[in-house]
Amino acid sequence: MFLEARGISKFYPGVKALKGVDFAVDAGEIVAVVGENGAGKSTLMKVLAGAIRPNEGTIKVDGSEVSFSGPIEAQSHGICTIYQELLIVPELSVVENVFLGHLKKKNGILDWVTMRREAAEILTRLGLTASVDSKAGQLSIAEQQLIEIAKSLSRKSRLLIMDEPTASLSKDEVDNLFKLVRSLRDEGIAIVLITHHLHEIFQICDRLIVLRDGDYVGASTIDQIDEAELVNMMLGHAVNNDTAKHRAVVQRDEVVLEARGLSRRPDLNGVDLALHRGEVLGIAGLMGAGRTELVRALFGADRLDEGTVKVNGKLAVLSSPRLALEQGLGLAPEDRKSEGLILSMPIGQNTTLPSLASHCGFFGLDLQKESQAAADLCKRLFVKYSNLNQPVGNLSGGNQQKVVLAKLLGAGTEIYLLDEPTRGIDIGAKEAIFDLIWDLTSQGNSVIIISSVIDELIRVCDRIICLHLGKVTNTYDREDFDLNRIMLNAMGKNVDVSEVSQ
Repeated sequence: MFLEARGISKFYPGVKALKGVDFAVDAGEIVAVVGENGAGKSTLMKVLAGAIRPNEGTIKVDGSEVSFSGPIEAQSHGICTIYQELLIVPELSVVENVFLGHLKKKNGILDWVTMRREAAEILTRLGLTASVDSKAGQLSIAEQQLIEIAKSLSRKSRLLIMDEPTASLSKDEVDNLFKLVRSLRDEGIAIVLITHHLHEIFQICDRLIVLRDGDYVGASTIDQIDEAELVNMMLGHAVNNDTAKHRAVVQRDEVVLEARGLSRRPDLNGVDLALHRGEVLGIAGLMGAGRTELVRALFGADRLDEGTVKVNGKLAVLSSPRLALEQGLGLAPEDRKSEGLILSMPIGQNTTLPSLASHCGFFGLDLQKESQAAADLCKRLFVKYSNLNQPVGNLSGGNQQKVVLAKLLGAGTEIYLLDEPTRGIDIGAKEAIFDLIWDLTSQGNSVIIISSVIDELIRVCDRIICLHLGKVTNTYDREDFDLNRIMLNAMGKNVDVSEVSQ
């Protein structure tokens, strides 16, 4: 066994992040570490990578006990990590990024000839065609990820830990990445994968281990477990997929948002849509379809070239997010970290940002009133936190998303525009977000939701609009939902119900 960890525990004040966890991985296998946010996955990986030291437990590499003082020492044993937030220096060249931290020297000076040659050999092996002298910041996310893998291979990596490697990739890019991961496994490199996409685990992995609340729950080979059993291990209970009890009665006779001929070149081209009270309307489409551009235009974040929008039957002026908020529209953006939250600010202040005017008294902002409002909103949306002064960036992805929704709720939003609200969060947090959506619509609010996972749209929506290259290709009611049909329309092939039923 290449690496064995036994009885790993990590304690923080008031929190037991890991409680006697066992883990092992051998050369030439892909092992998934699975669990909800807060289960201890990232903590365990940081222990293995030398980023943090455990309070208890032992780690062995090739049968010999080791104690890492930091990541450099772990890397010297062949253990490298690729984090979800890529550690690329945009202004440096590809070759400089590949050898960052371990530049090669010859006779006391930098040996650029050798580094360029070795970097080119590694990148060719990985399928990256960009010049080694290109600026890394000019490359795509998928190409930057290959640079991160090249970094690890340049250090003679024997174990590659990959944290949510597919979060920002298209389907084709994911397929290419998995092809590469399999080839690395075949060369004898061990891979540890952390992902919230359960289908990826069954697609790429050999084994898995499950953590829950810092505890080791169990392990299995992929061929001895199915998705339902895995979810049960992760959550401690099965997921109830019966959505009938959640369905609100959509008021078809009351249109709360009507858009006609929305165009913003080159992303939107004559988009029409109608949203009814109590309805969850899904937007399905591939990257570049114009989904994000559509909701940003509705929220006033981007100006339209043409088109009109009516809110509750009245022509609306949505030339800025502030005006959109005043008319009852709220946007939860795709990138919650950079556009939806101020990560360094406290949870409480993030929660009340759009509604500060309602917390003012005669002498300015009433801090007690604001704090109480924030606490009430967080309680209503079941945000898990230690105190409101805690930086929102310290929360899990699911709880950060709930704070974004709490902001909108506090601002009096009636029409919620949710762009990829479940991206990067675990299955338990997804269920909580779905429950929140159904709760909002049961109270007479309406929701437009974008998701790259069509199964999620089918589960949560009343209707789905298919968007391709800025145009609506078809719209389906719940009784006509079909995964293949919706996917074909999202790819630009117009397929109606009768064609599929034949």
